[in-house]
Amino acid sequence: MKIQLFVAIILSTFSFMACEQESQVPDDQQNLKSLDGIVVKYGTSFGMCLGPCKKEMVLANDEVAFTVYQNSGRGTEGGDPKTYTEKLTTDYISEVNKNVDFDAFKKLDEVIGCPDCADGGAEWVEITKNDSRHKVTFEFGDDIKEIAPLLKLLREKRIYFEEKYVKP
Repeated sequence: MKIQLFVAIILSTFSFMACEQESQVPDDQQNLKSLDGIVVKYGTSFGMCLGPCKKEMVLANDEVAFTVYQNSGRGTEGGDPKTYTEKLTTDYISEVNKNVDFDAFKKLDEVIGCPDCADGGAEWVEITKNDSRHKVTFEFGDDIKEIAPLLKLLREKRIYFEEKYVKP
């Protein structure tokens, strides 16, 4: 009985040791692996349009999901949305982390200008950090100076997906 107890103690000690492995990535490099606790959503839409009129992108952890919705007229969705998922590069993750100032972002109005007025289209950015979420919607193509670097990154990624997956 004592031998079985001794073996059980030794085995449990080894199993606890396996759980305590240190990360091989230095602390200053941790943020380069993922978006470090934030989720960035970005989208565009055109209300009175036919075809791929609404597009959404979600950046979370180390992946991006790009979803295209088809409009069948007068703003109604038709057909199944198509989603394309890819891994984000370390450089892209680093740039997004560098350009997200959530406290400054939360100070922006939820609606800027007149999004999708006269079918000019709308863009939006939504950032979630922990349990806090804020979404800003604005006219398609407008530059919002407070988030200009982040917006540039998101637009470039949207164009990349459109050119790769969305056929005219």
